[in-house]
Amino acid sequence: MKNKSTLPVLLTNPKFLIIGGGNVALQKAKALKKNNIKFKLISPIIKNEIYKYCKNIKIKKFKLKDIKNYTYIINATGNNKITKKLLKYKKRNNILLNIVNDPKLCDFYFMATTSNKNLQIAISTNGYSPKLAIKYRDKCQEILPKNINKLLKKYYKIRKTNIKK
Repeated sequence: MKNKSTLPVLLTNPKFLIIGGGNVALQKAKALKKNNIKFKLISPIIKNEIYKYCKNIKIKKFKLKDIKNYTYIINATGNNKITKKLLKYKKRNNILLNIVNDPKLCDFYFMATTSNKNLQIAISTNGYSPKLAIKYRDKCQEILPKNINKLLKKYYKIRKTNIKK
C-alpha cells in the first residue's frame, strides 16, 4: 500500500453515518460512543450488542439518499456494491469515507486513543494494523500517572491565570 499524506486532527461535533450492523460496525459504534460522537447506523440486520452503543438505528437496506446531512460515512458492510456506490457518490458530493478493511480507499482512519478525560493520545498505523496501534496505545496508557486528570486541571488553572495577565 502506498503511503498517503495524513494529518491527525480532532473533529468537533462531527455527524457520522455507519452503514452495516455486524462486528465491524459494532467496533466503530463503540469508538464513536466512547468519544460522545453523534451517529446514525443503517443496516437490514443489526447485531444485538450495537443497541448498547447506538440509539439512532434504522433497520433497512442502505440507499444513497440516507447520506443526506452526513459528511463522515463509514462503510462497515464489506459489500463491494455499496462501496462502488459510495465512491461514485463521493465524486459529486462533499463526503469523507472510511471503507472498513480497505485503507487505500479511506479518506480517514480511526486511531487507537487512550481513555483519559482531557488528555488523549492517539496512535495510528494509517490502516496498516489497527491491532498494533491498540498495542502501543495500551503501552502509552500504562506509563501515564494515575492522577493525570488532576494534573491537567492544575495546569489548566495555571494557564488560565497566565492568559489573564
